Amino acid sequence: MKKYYIVGGIILVAVVALSVIGNESLLSDDTAEKINKYISVKRSGAKVIVVGFGYDAITAFNTEDGIVVIDAGISNSLTQKYREVIQKEFGKNNFKYLINTHAHSDHTGGNQVFADAVIVGHENCLIEIKNFQNNITKTKPRLLKIVQDYEKELDTLNPHTEEWTETYCQKIRYESTYNDLNNSRVITYPSLIFNEQEHLSTGNMTFDLYYFGKAHSDSDILIHCPEQKILLTGDLFFPGGRPSIGSINETDIARWQTAKKWIEERINDIEVVIGGHGQVMNTDDLNSFLEYISERSTQ
Repeated sequence: MKKYYIVGGIILVAVVALSVIGNESLLSDDTAEKINKYISVKRSGAKVIVVGFGYDAITAFNTEDGIVVIDAGISNSLTQKYREVIQKEFGKNNFKYLINTHAHSDHTGGNQVFADAVIVGHENCLIEIKNFQNNITKTKPRLLKIVQDYEKELDTLNPHTEEWTETYCQKIRYESTYNDLNNSRVITYPSLIFNEQEHLSTGNMTFDLYYFGKAHSDSDILIHCPEQKILLTGDLFFPGGRPSIGSINETDIARWQTAKKWIEERINDIEVVIGGHGQVMNTDDLNSFLEYISERSTQ
């Protein structure tokens, strides 16, 4: 299956693309029921859920003072559905915070859905989201090309197999995003920004936010909830500790070493690690990633 990645709001495509497009909607009337069928809910204890749709995922914490959401997905129309799932699961609709792990549009595309909450992100989030806004005209034809490629791939697959489902969900993610940008997207920025670290309290849970430094993006942060013993890492790494980090320099490495120490100081209060695309991992994955940081620091 072709792979597509969003970096800094620009879609990198594994094939050469572009075509002229209009402002039409791609989604058919019966798509909503199909989308609902493939939305998943994974639990991490009684008060934490991960709501996903293919590679889309957001995490929600049920606190005494309201719901805290981590990331907002790629599409505001899909994220509206995730919000409804969260409300049903937790039996309430007061959202306290939305925290962006980084600014890439597959994590901030649904920010507007949680405009009633305080949206939190690193100060570089503002810069990167603005860069995405400035590139929307270029992004739309790339989105359409991705949708067309997934449609062609679906024609070659046996319906409702694992590979077909994965491809179908990817197609819908990009269709929904294309449709949003043509119709209903409101670019929504964090309203609470920080430079290095931030502490949020919600009554029975606390969230410590720490800037990791330039890595997968310019705005990557770590989020630790000690009461639930959960660390959220965005797109910094995947199962097995496989890193998702771009080019680096000495300044980046120094920052990573500081972030590594920050994690190690809290390691006894970490049992579950949740990645930015719904990967539920453990400390073995985390330690493998920390070993990678140590190795890169000595090169």
